[in-house]
Amino acid sequence: MGLKEQLNDLKQQLGREVPHEILVEIGQFVQGLAQSGIEKTSCQAGDKMPSFILPNVAGQMVSSEAILAKGPMVLSFYRGIW
Repeated sequence: MGLKEQLNDLKQQLGREVPHEILVEIGQFVQGLAQSGIEKTSCQAGDKMPSFILPNVAGQMVSSEAILAKGPMVLSFYRGIW
């Protein structure tokens, strides 16, 4: 199954499990983001990230430069408990 089919399945599943009012609110929020032009000022694929220092999962501060010195880096943001 391709990505497009997986996304369509997810939309159908959300439609069954999430109340309609919530889906409408999410849709309005996404539409507002699109209309704001935020994608024009956001990082794009292939952009180079500036150096940064963030805490790792153990709470220790780690620099992007130190990680990149060892090889490729994957950055993941965790929002926490909803």
